[in-house]
Amino acid sequence: MFKAAVKDAKAWRNILSAISPLVEEAGFEATPDGLRLRAMDPSHVAMVDFEWGKAAFTEYECQEPVRLRLNIGDMVKKLRGAGSEPLEMAYDDKTKKLNVVVKGKWKTTLVLPTLDPGSEEVPVPKMSFNAKIKMLSSTLRDVVDQAQMVSDRVNLEATSDKLVAEAVTELSGVKIELEKGSEVMLAMEVKETSTATFNLNYLSEIAKAGAAVSEVVTIEFSKNMPIKIEYEMSGQGRIAYYVAPRIEPA
Repeated sequence: MFKAAVKDAKAWRNILSAISPLVEEAGFEATPDGLRLRAMDPSHVAMVDFEWGKAAFTEYECQEPVRLRLNIGDMVKKLRGAGSEPLEMAYDDKTKKLNVVVKGKWKTTLVLPTLDPGSEEVPVPKMSFNAKIKMLSSTLRDVVDQAQMVSDRVNLEATSDKLVAEAVTELSGVKIELEKGSEVMLAMEVKETSTATFNLNYLSEIAKAGAAVSEVVTIEFSKNMPIKIEYEMSGQGRIAYYVAPRIEPA
C-alpha cells in the first residue's frame, strides 16, 4: 500500500522534470520513511540520486517498501498544466497502476501504468572529494550556459580562492572566474587544487532542471573524478547527480 499527497502539484512536476533529462523510465521505491530513486542514464555516464522524506508530504502512507517503475517523461507531459494545487497519488497493487489526482479549479484523475520494476540495484557511489562549493543554482545555470555557447565540454578548476570554468575550441574560448567570498559563492572548501573536464550537454540539462527545484546547489569534484551536483529541497529532500569526467586521450 502506497498513498501520498503534496500541496503543490507543480513542485512534484518539477522534481520529475529534474529526473527525466537523464532517465526516461526509472523505478521509485516508496518506504515508510519516504520516496527515493537511484538510476543511471542509458550511456552510464551520469546517475541521479533522489530522496524525498515523508515530511515533505501533506499525507503519506506506506507500511512496507513498494517499488514503482514509471515512464517519467510521460508523467511530466501529463502534468504539464499542473499548478500550485494539491496532488494525490495512490498505487493500486491489484491493477499495478498509479492513480494521480490533481485538485485545482476542477478535479483531474490520471491512471498511469507501471512497468516491471526489475531487480537491478544501483549502488551509492563511495567517493571523497577535494573541492566542495556551494553557490546559487542560477549561477551554475548561467555559467554552464556561457560555456556551452563556445564548446560541448568545460574544464573546471578549483583553487583555494576561486572556481574557474573554461571552455575552449580551436576558434574561440571563454573563461569564467568565481571568487571565493563573492555574493554568488556561498561557501567554498578546497583541500587541494582540483581540475576535471565534463560534458556540457549533461551539465546543461542538470543545471536547468535543478534550478527549478532549489535555489542553492553544492558541487563537489576532484582531479579527473566524477562531479557531484546536489540540490537540497524542503521536507528532508535532495536530488544529486553524478557525471563522469571526460578523459582526453594522451
